[in-house]
Amino acid sequence: MPSHRHDFIEFSLVLEGKGKEWINGTQHDMVPGTIVLLLPYQIHEYKADTDDSLLMFICNFDMKLLTTGPEAAWGLNELLFGRDNAQPAYIHLQGKEYEESLQLWERLYREHEASLAWKPIMLRSLLLEALSLYARNGGQNQKPRSELQRSAPAKSIWSVVQYVYDHYLEPLSLTSLAEKFHIHPAQLSTQFGETLGIYFVDFLHELRIRHACSLLITSELPISQVAFESGFSSYPTFSRAFHRMKGMTPRQYREQKTVRA
Repeated sequence: MPSHRHDFIEFSLVLEGKGKEWINGTQHDMVPGTIVLLLPYQIHEYKADTDDSLLMFICNFDMKLLTTGPEAAWGLNELLFGRDNAQPAYIHLQGKEYEESLQLWERLYREHEASLAWKPIMLRSLLLEALSLYARNGGQNQKPRSELQRSAPAKSIWSVVQYVYDHYLEPLSLTSLAEKFHIHPAQLSTQFGETLGIYFVDFLHELRIRHACSLLITSELPISQVAFESGFSSYPTFSRAFHRMKGMTPRQYREQKTVRA
């Protein structure tokens, strides 16, 4: 799988084979029993070793599952998003712990493939159980509480990411976010780069351009109006950002997609 990133959480379990994965440039081994919790917008890639192949369960879900509702209050949000940069995004399970997780993942897969009553509730329940087991088994990687408290500023980045994801159509700036989350702008900028591998403004533009693409395809709004409806206060900024990310103008994008449809 070539280097890429996405706006959802990717949760995976290796069943067979061996390989390697890179998350924001940091490498780790992938073997049967490896569980990875990849947070949104992190650049990653993985590949099997030579003459081998990887068989995996992969579950993708929206970050809001962990940042809203009772699960966040129960501490699952803190356990998963509260990790500092020194803590790995993966665990290797063996023996009883691996068998327990494997059975749970198999139930999750069977439920996903079936068409039974209350399917969404069952999927949510099984996923939360799998995440809880991941957090429990990853507890051995947790640092002493005093060290975690000293690194608290690094943990706040995921709250900022979620806020931007929820409010990207509104006027946002690095300065306003820094004030809201009580972080120095320079520190927040550094955290975006280190954690997501992308500058804040590029992250914001990526969300807005994705929204603009949807409007270009599904509506007949003038392109200048699409720009403002997508959160841009300046049409030239919108046009430059669109061309940089899509390799074409907004008009060309609309015409291309309309012809294909």
